[in-house]
Amino acid sequence: MLSETIKILFLNPPHRLSISRRYRCSYYSPNSLLPPHDLLQLASCLRHWNHAIVSVVDAIAEEYTEEQTWTVIRQFTPDIIVSVTGLEFFGDDMACLERMRKQFPDIPCGIFGFYPTGFAEEILRNSSINFILRCEPEKTLSDYINALQKELPVTKIIGLAGHGDDGVLFVNGEQRLDDLDDLPFPDYSLVNLNHYDEALLGKRCAAILATRGCPFTCSYCASTYGHCTSAKSPVRVVEEMKHLIRSGANSIRFLDDTFTFDRSWVLAVCKEIIKQQVAVPWSCLSRVDTLDEEMLDWLRKAGCKRILVGIESYSARVLEHLNKCITPEMINPQLARIRKAGIQAVGFFMVGGPFETEDDFQKTLKGALTAPLDLIIVGIMIPYAGTQFFEQHRDELEFSLFPYKFAYKDSNILKNAHKRYNRLYLRFYLRPSIICRHFLYLVRHPWYAISMLRGLLL
Repeated sequence: MLSETIKILFLNPPHRLSISRRYRCSYYSPNSLLPPHDLLQLASCLRHWNHAIVSVVDAIAEEYTEEQTWTVIRQFTPDIIVSVTGLEFFGDDMACLERMRKQFPDIPCGIFGFYPTGFAEEILRNSSINFILRCEPEKTLSDYINALQKELPVTKIIGLAGHGDDGVLFVNGEQRLDDLDDLPFPDYSLVNLNHYDEALLGKRCAAILATRGCPFTCSYCASTYGHCTSAKSPVRVVEEMKHLIRSGANSIRFLDDTFTFDRSWVLAVCKEIIKQQVAVPWSCLSRVDTLDEEMLDWLRKAGCKRILVGIESYSARVLEHLNKCITPEMINPQLARIRKAGIQAVGFFMVGGPFETEDDFQKTLKGALTAPLDLIIVGIMIPYAGTQFFEQHRDELEFSLFPYKFAYKDSNILKNAHKRYNRLYLRFYLRPSIICRHFLYLVRHPWYAISMLRGLLL
C-alpha cells in the first residue's frame, strides 16, 4: 500500500543526442528544443488531483548523462517513475529504461506514448516496465494512484495495461478525457524555462496543447490521441496563455496536430486573445486547405507570428499515396496568403519514401525553392508501426520492437532518402535570399548560426 502522500518522478530520459519526445513523435532537435509538455501536464494533474509530490526531470534539456539522471532519482526518492517514449528512438528509450530499472528495481515504472498505446501487451511481455498508460494518460494515472493507495484492484482501470495481483497481464481500452477544460495548467516551475526555444523566435518558449486528436487521415501520421477531436474552450485557452506569461514565457508554441481544423473555434480563440489583450508571440501547426484570408487576418491580430504547414511533397503522386487530400497547385498560393498576412510560413517536407522517384523529388525541390517560405523542416518518410503507411509497405520492411529494428529490406531506400534530405536542406538554406531574410537574427545569435550550419553540413 502506498502512503497518502505519494512521490512521482516524471522522466524525459537521457540520450546522447538533443532529441524532442512527444506522444506522437520524437526527433533530433539540435537547433531548438520545446518543453516536455506531456510530462508537465501529467505531473500537474497528479499534484492537483491526487495531492502527489511531483518532480519533472528533463534529462535532455539538462544534458544529463544516465549516471547524473540516476543521481537525481536517488535524491528525490520517488515511489513511482513515469516516462514518455518516442518513436524514432524507441529502442534507445527502452534500453535506457531497462538500465534504470536495474538501478531502481523496487520503484515501479510506467510509460506512455504512441507505441506503448498500440503495443502494450508486447512491451509488457518483453520488458520490466510495470504499467502502461494508453492514449490520454492523465485520468488513467490518477485512477491508478488512487487504487494503489486504497489497496483496490487496478485491472479494470480504463486506459491501463499491466499485471494483476495474480500476475496475469491485462490491457484495457484507451482513455479519452470528457472535458479538456478540467485539466490544470502545466506548472513550469517544475523545469527551467530558459532551456526551451523555438527556431529563430528566441528563448523561454512554453507550449499549449489546446486540442487533442486530428480529423484528417494522412496515412503516415501518428496523430496525437487519434482522429476523434476535442478542444479546450477559447476562454480556457487564453487563461492558459496568461498563466504561461506569468510563468515567464516569452513565446508560446501550440502543439495541436492541426490547430486550424475548426474555423469557428480558431476565430473565437483569436477574438478572446484580443479581447483580453494578451500580448505574446505564438506559433501553430496547420494545413494549407484549412486557411483563408479572414482567418489569417485574425491569427495575425491575435499575435500569431509563425504557421508551420504540412506540405510534405509537391508531387501529386506522392500526396495521393500519403492520403494528404491536397494538390500541389493549392500549396504556394496558400503560403503566399500566410506571408501576405504578415505571418512567417514554415513548411514541413518528407522525402525518401520507398515509392518516391527522383522525378517526384525534383518536383518537391523545385516547389520548395519557388515557395514563399521562411523556413523548412525536412523529415524522412518513416512508416510508423500502427499507421496505414506502415501496412502499405509492411512487406518492404524489417521491423520489430524487441529487439528494436526498423530497416528497409532494400538498404538503398534509406541511403537515397538521406541524400535527398541533405540536398533539400542545403539547396533551400544556402541561398542568399534566405540568409538575408534571417541575417539580423543570426548576427545577434551567432551560436544559433553555428549550430544550424553544423546541422546542415553533417
